[in-house]
Amino acid sequence: MEKLQNETLQRFIDDFVKELKRENNNREYHEIKKLNIPFILSSLYQSFLNNPDLYKEFVSDLEMYPDYNITIDNPKNEYDGIIDADINLVRYKDGIESFQDYDMPNYDYRLCFSYDERYWGYCECTPDMKDYREDKKCCGHGCDASFCSFSLHKINNIVSDSWHGDEHDYWDFEDEFYMNNKELADKKDKEETERKIRELQERISADSKKLAELTSDFPVDIDEELDKYKKTIEFMKKIGI
Repeated sequence: MEKLQNETLQRFIDDFVKELKRENNNREYHEIKKLNIPFILSSLYQSFLNNPDLYKEFVSDLEMYPDYNITIDNPKNEYDGIIDADINLVRYKDGIESFQDYDMPNYDYRLCFSYDERYWGYCECTPDMKDYREDKKCCGHGCDASFCSFSLHKINNIVSDSWHGDEHDYWDFEDEFYMNNKELADKKDKEETERKIRELQERISADSKKLAELTSDFPVDIDEELDKYKKTIEFMKKIGI
């Protein structure tokens, strides 16, 4: 694979490959299917090579924020997505990583990779055909094939904010929200009641086992005691506990 003439794009390719390798090491450790690195890289590299002028803005930002980092993430496209790669732009003073002295713009980039299925025809290649490869069992011309496509997005961060106030202020907001949304309020109350019932059932089950152990040497009717517990649960359900 020849080096790209644009050094910034070549450096990005190198950094991206390193991150893909790191991701594969992590996947191997967790016994997850590894990424096909050349497959993912193919269309991006080809586009960088053939159409470098399309990436002038991207190149300018990478040069302005040379300490950028790349993060591999699950694809937002759940249909035919492969991975997403977030490029977070940052520049540290003197190139030394620091959480205090750095500069970041109000935008980042994201690469989204997905499958591009080409239904050109069922493979009927034979070894005597031109360009036939034994390892692929195909000549690679005019047959059904899968390729990798990508899209590059520049994502502007319009506003970053958080809750202003303490936890009690949030509780007031939460109460007001449920007052104005009866459907969600009813669902919340139902879930809370179901949670209490599960906790009571688990407690009663544990107490029943303990009671059986303690009364094993005494003439106590266990079934009768359990029946009392069941009636207690039914009563609690009726009153909404």
